[in-house]
Amino acid sequence: MKLFSYILLLVFILGSEAKKFTRCRLATELIKTKLIEKTFLGNWVCLIEKVSNRDTKAFVVTPSGKKFYGLYQIPSRWCREGKKGGDCNIACESLLDDDIRDDTACAVHIFHEEGFKYWTQWTNRCKNDNHITTEIYKCPDLISRKSPDIIPQSENLRVKRKLSRVGMDRSRASSYYGLQWLQ
Repeated sequence: MKLFSYILLLVFILGSEAKKFTRCRLATELIKTKLIEKTFLGNWVCLIEKVSNRDTKAFVVTPSGKKFYGLYQIPSRWCREGKKGGDCNIACESLLDDDIRDDTACAVHIFHEEGFKYWTQWTNRCKNDNHITTEIYKCPDLISRKSPDIIPQSENLRVKRKLSRVGMDRSRASSYYGLQWLQ
């Protein structure tokens, strides 16, 4: 039965569509899932980059026989081969396709129970490193969603108010002096 499961898994892996995301595309797709808080977006992108190189088909079997699946390299404890199960109630094979919503839902579940510390790669390579966070907010799709650290909301409001006041002052002065042609 184990041999059949391995063959089924191998066929599924080879036959399934998978994506290797760019950093920007991954950040955009994670936002689209609406499961990742934007505050932690850089941490999630870094985690995925370090554990699976942004490849949805990433699959690792350790010498001890432990298996890790997909973008987040989710261990088999959280899923079940061949059918739904595990702590995330998901089939392990579904962590290897190009639909990242179920993978992300499981990873967020793990995060809520264990935190990022669950993934040793995050602790070793992403914790206290804002490089990827800074980089992803340069992505064209995220320009309108800039990090609060890059352009504070209060700064945007201050500029808008100033421009509005200048326009109002110009309007008042020209109408008071009868100089509409200045507008």
